[in-house]
Amino acid sequence: MEMTKITLRDRWDVEERELMQQIQTYEACTTAVLNMARDQLTPLHKLAVEDIVSTLHRAALDLQTELLYVRLEKALCQSSKR
Repeated sequence: MEMTKITLRDRWDVEERELMQQIQTYEACTTAVLNMARDQLTPLHKLAVEDIVSTLHRAALDLQTELLYVRLEKALCQSSKR
């Protein structure tokens, strides 16, 4: 039973790191799009840029929610260990 908890905790650690990297990637892409839009010599379609940035932001928020649940599961697993 103890081995199962360790394995589960290890899996959550891996999932947490993966989610954090994905969130950082979405945030980097959002920043890149904003910087590109700012530096563009010819005007871009405002609604198209807004749609792109909003889509990236929503995806990052979904991942942050998933990360919250992973962290909650880890915390509950650790508290039940006591």
